[in-house]
Amino acid sequence: MKKLNYFTAILAFLALFSSCDENNMEINDPSADSQPTFSQSVANLPAPSPTNKDIQFGLSTEFDGNSYQSDVGMDKNGNIVEVHQSRSSYTIWYHTGKIKGNHIEWSSSRKYDTGRVPSVDLNDNGTVVEVHKTSSIFTNSLWYRVGRFSGNSVQWGDSHKYDSGSDPVVSVNNSGDVVEVHKSQSNLGLWARSGKVNTGNGTISWNRNSKYDTGKNPSIAVNDNGLVVEVHESETKGTLYYHIGRLSSSDISWGPSRFYQTGSSPSVALLNDGTLVETHRSEGLKNSLWRMVGKVNGDAIEWTSGSEYFDDGQNPSVAFNGEYAVQTHQSQDLAGGIWASAGLFTDHGNWMRDLLPIIGGRTLGQVVMPGSHDAGMYETSLGQTQDKNLYEQLKAGVRFFDLRPNADMEIYHGPVTGPSVDATLNDVRKFMDEGAQELVILKFSHFKDFNGNVYANLKAKIKSALSPYFFEKPTGARLADLTMNDFLEEGGKVLILCDGNFSIDAPETGIYTYRDWQSGDPQAGDLVVFDRYSNTTDYNAMKNDQLAKFRDYNGRSQNGKADCDMFLLSWTLTPVTYVWGYSRPANANLAVEMDKIQPNANGFIPNILYTDFVQLSKATDASILLNKRL
Repeated sequence: MKKLNYFTAILAFLALFSSCDENNMEINDPSADSQPTFSQSVANLPAPSPTNKDIQFGLSTEFDGNSYQSDVGMDKNGNIVEVHQSRSSYTIWYHTGKIKGNHIEWSSSRKYDTGRVPSVDLNDNGTVVEVHKTSSIFTNSLWYRVGRFSGNSVQWGDSHKYDSGSDPVVSVNNSGDVVEVHKSQSNLGLWARSGKVNTGNGTISWNRNSKYDTGKNPSIAVNDNGLVVEVHESETKGTLYYHIGRLSSSDISWGPSRFYQTGSSPSVALLNDGTLVETHRSEGLKNSLWRMVGKVNGDAIEWTSGSEYFDDGQNPSVAFNGEYAVQTHQSQDLAGGIWASAGLFTDHGNWMRDLLPIIGGRTLGQVVMPGSHDAGMYETSLGQTQDKNLYEQLKAGVRFFDLRPNADMEIYHGPVTGPSVDATLNDVRKFMDEGAQELVILKFSHFKDFNGNVYANLKAKIKSALSPYFFEKPTGARLADLTMNDFLEEGGKVLILCDGNFSIDAPETGIYTYRDWQSGDPQAGDLVVFDRYSNTTDYNAMKNDQLAKFRDYNGRSQNGKADCDMFLLSWTLTPVTYVWGYSRPANANLAVEMDKIQPNANGFIPNILYTDFVQLSKATDASILLNKRL
């Protein structure tokens, strides 16, 4: 099982952090704001932002214990075959699986052979091809099997020897073309061959074996057009290289070796249009896992998405069908098992725009979106709750931001300060200037050492940065009654919400009053949100509490004097420090729990999926799928 290496909490911070009340911080009385109003401008807004699809694997869940050396294949329908080696014997086992919403449902593990370091692939016709090294420690023979996928099992053919070597990896396309790579058993030579599946008798007709490079830990993928992508680790330097190849009648024609990243243990999966997903482990002794997205262009890859951290572990494997990508990996713990996650291949930065045909007629209370808890606390500190700045969070799909400013115009949490208000606002402006057709909600609260003059300064900064994107509601309308089409009919908008009375005493067009569900005067709010955190460090206690709160939610404020417009699912734990470690079980399990969610007995749905380290929770994927399903 994965273990958390908890940092030692600094005692001087205990009382300061524990005294922070997430929902009931007192707001100072404001004085008059003399800042001038503005006229909303919709002229000269940027062109719509381009589509840029990527993958958010998020944190993984364990599905098999005491196992390692996992490899995975997937077909167009989300059917999965995974193979692995037992940690306690030279036996190899398989699972079948199925994508269900935002997670994977696995069958039980079944033994299918003896051997080591297995690799597998599955095509859309149900053909399964597997390779592995012999179980004998005295020889280096390589063996293959051909099987038929049949729902929750594989009907395996006989095992056949085909070569000698180490670390074999295999891929098969829909025409039955097979490509295989392995390392020499005696040196660092890398060898490849192609072949053809004979489905009638469960064999492969192999072409000649040829050396194409030196290195270790190779991986390979082939598509239906005969395009081949190979990745491998260099001999000694912790660097990664790729080759682009093309199938001929009896061989693979390789392009040059090209460096693309530092790291180790790479894996690759490929679509027919040349789009690919790559995963790898960090170089050296580090166990962080990363993914990249790119597209083949000639004999090179254009990387469309940079290297993105998604979990800790070793020996990652990836499969990809154009709708989802699936990754498996082994635990970094010597007695650990195998972990997996699935992610949508989608444009996370433009998900509202892309879903507008579905959500356009819905109100805020009928839409699900990701929310970022203490969104500005992304700099390394004891108060860190995120690891991406606001621009990066926006590109990851976050649309509701919790921002807490102090009188020095810094974002803070407890005694710890983060970036300047200007930096956070400029991040939002950068995103909007790129043509985002999204609704971004900024909630300002927990105003520290504020008075009317300080609020006037904050308001001036907000207006200076974002006024071209302010949303101005029709006279007499409630924000909660407007549809997404109403919000976005003139392009992307930023909805500014301020807690307390500053926005009431110093009103400003485009800046609205926020109220929590339990506030004494919810009727004063332009938007009322149910936001009650669970105040625990225990994941199961938090889960049960939040789901119970959602079950009982009736769309009214606590005092019954106003409608409650949105339900915020506070999927967060509240340690004194080291939120990074405590947030991991919550983030790893959000996808599974959201796939179970249905409207409650009162007909309401969760509207804001509120997390720490948001990209690791897959809250954007969960929101997209919930908006399609509910």
